[in-house]
Amino acid sequence: MTDTLFSTREVPWMKMGKLAQTVQTAGEAAVLGGLDFTVSKRPMWYGDTDDTMSAVPSTRAHGRVAIVRNDTDVMLGIMSADYHVLQFGDAFDFMDQINPNFVAAGCLKDGSQGFMVVEGPDVDVVDDPHKFYIVLRTSHDGSRAVEVSVMPLRNMCMNQLTLSSMTVDAPARWAIKHTSSMKGKLADAHMSLQNVQQYADRYAGTAQRLMHTSVTGEQADHILKIVLPDRPKRDDQITAIIDRWHTSETVGFDWSGWGLLNAVSDYFEWGRAGGTPESRFVGALQGSTHAAINKTAAQLLLV
Repeated sequence: MTDTLFSTREVPWMKMGKLAQTVQTAGEAAVLGGLDFTVSKRPMWYGDTDDTMSAVPSTRAHGRVAIVRNDTDVMLGIMSADYHVLQFGDAFDFMDQINPNFVAAGCLKDGSQGFMVVEGPDVDVVDDPHKFYIVLRTSHDGSRAVEVSVMPLRNMCMNQLTLSSMTVDAPARWAIKHTSSMKGKLADAHMSLQNVQQYADRYAGTAQRLMHTSVTGEQADHILKIVLPDRPKRDDQITAIIDRWHTSETVGFDWSGWGLLNAVSDYFEWGRAGGTPESRFVGALQGSTHAAINKTAAQLLLV
């Protein structure tokens, strides 16, 4: 890899909330990433509409509350009345127990979700160095709890290779139950680090296996037809992926399963038009990019 060749590639969270200075607490990251606003529960009212379709609120909805930003009065979600409000800065402070390096923080979905990215370990994938990151997400709209995900970043191409969990004891994503005790926070932080290391070990093993898996052109075409939706432009997508597999310096490992997997990842990350940094970030974690990578890996492991 040459730094100049790939220096123009920035993963989505770098554009969305890269922190310009090193911080080691979730509170500091929240301030720099614009997550330091607070929310509160507000009562909700409803009423009948008249002929002009204008509502006259008259009855309180006792079982539901609005979750509202205190600085802008914008409603971010509707939750049950017993919902426990957890501010973004507090949601991720369990990571403070391990002297972390927060590298990004920001909002998703107009502030209803928040994320932080923590630097993780370098991983020894032979002949293909990686950096692992820990992605923390939660929401004010009930769409997710406090969630931790492992984000492998391949140095050669800056691809977010979010392969799913390889085994039960090496999850790629897990939930954290918020606690206010220092003992509980320390336990959550150490559990998260342990999960990252276990996942990284399995990930490296899978990568090595695919590096030594030879794939023919016919097999590659068959796998990609299984992975990609049967749409009018599928043949063009396959051609673009195969070309990356054989010729791209950012992919490498030509004629191997690892190379084909990275060609798929490279195409979904950098080869498609359109999309925002937010859609690319979420897509790699749980959307179309994540699905394509994992379907490809599943097929290649059968070769």
